[in-house]
Amino acid sequence: MTESVEWLRLFIFHYPYLQYIVIFFGVIIGGGLTLFILGFLAAQNIISLFSFTLVSLLAVFSSDALWFLLSTTAPVKRMILHRYAHTTISVIAQAITRVSKGNHFKAFVFAKFLIGTPVILIIYLNKTGLKFKDFFYHNVFAIFIWLFINILIGLIAGLGFIYFAQIFKNIYAAIGFILVVIMAIAIVQIWIEKEFTQKGR
Repeated sequence: MTESVEWLRLFIFHYPYLQYIVIFFGVIIGGGLTLFILGFLAAQNIISLFSFTLVSLLAVFSSDALWFLLSTTAPVKRMILHRYAHTTISVIAQAITRVSKGNHFKAFVFAKFLIGTPVILIIYLNKTGLKFKDFFYHNVFAIFIWLFINILIGLIAGLGFIYFAQIFKNIYAAIGFILVVIMAIAIVQIWIEKEFTQKGR
């Protein structure tokens, strides 16, 4: 793992501008996992916390804006109304409504912590018919919360990695700490999705 961290350090050192492109598309594709990794690297002083947070914010909002525009297209609306997809979509839509109690901000925050966020976002936008101005207002604050939590967990994991590596003088103990953190995140996400599904039934 230390070899991987060192490789990333050298990559960023030699290609300082390319890192922002990697971060931008990495956050769009990898979502919370990418933010966790970036927070971890920021704790190692490999990348700038402020810079990658700014790029991540731009990446997430750009991606969400694209999904918003897609949600208004005729093909997507036909797909959502298709009889084979209608049942599943109804369950998701009901779950979002019940959890958020009609509050758009809560709906966006909750959706951020589920797998398949773009799909959930499209379904929600189609059901509510939000205008872009309202979408921007509610979603941008939800993005801030999502970024903060994921990056904070990554930072804690990165600092914990350094701490355990120094205390135990053993890289495997530090790696074990990281695995525990990742496992805890996975368990919480599974629990959230289970609760989400049950509320939609």
